[in-house]
Amino acid sequence: MSLNISTIGDNSAQPFMRAETYVPDQLIAGNLKLVTQPVIIASGTLSRGTVIGQVSSLNVETKAGANAGNGAVGSISLGASPLNGAYVLTAKSATDFGVVDPEGNALADATVGTAYTSAELNFTITAGGTAFSAGDSFTLTVVDAVGTFKESVKTASDGSQTPVGVLVDNVDASAGAVEGAAYVMGEFNARALIYDASWSIPTLTTALRPYGIFVKSSVSAADPS
Repeated sequence: MSLNISTIGDNSAQPFMRAETYVPDQLIAGNLKLVTQPVIIASGTLSRGTVIGQVSSLNVETKAGANAGNGAVGSISLGASPLNGAYVLTAKSATDFGVVDPEGNALADATVGTAYTSAELNFTITAGGTAFSAGDSFTLTVVDAVGTFKESVKTASDGSQTPVGVLVDNVDASAGAVEGAAYVMGEFNARALIYDASWSIPTLTTALRPYGIFVKSSVSAADPS
């Protein structure tokens, strides 16, 4: 058996020098105490500084198939007893659509141009310049994301239209809901906030103030260099 011998002197660590520079991201804009809380981000990829709102009601996501007709579905609202999942509307002709609920049950047919009402879901299919063909489809998915958070959009109707926080760190919820953190009190640089185009800084400033979030104007949010 042989031994490998390492020689260690009295001063094995060699002198070195390193310089580091800390560059803040300019999001925090004052000395007001920062308060954070855990949040669940429902979906999407959001960056630090994104203004978020909390979902307080069911939401319906709409997706059109590869349709021959260029009509649309709108005026969507929930009935008294909606089911979570996908409602599939499939054209039987240019003017009639079959409706199947998330459990595979066939509901009453929908007529293009006529408001559709049921205990589960309400909507209206409107014709476009090109008529629908048999097989054209729309999928209306009822999503239960109550209690989760998403980027606040002023025109939303699921509760997230009320901005209540600022995201602390980047969050990737593209594969499903994940936990993150939000500032729920503090002073923030208007130029460093990330917000939906439906908002303006003046309206956002007013909307956030009751929640202890104060938006402050600045000359720039660029790195000091």
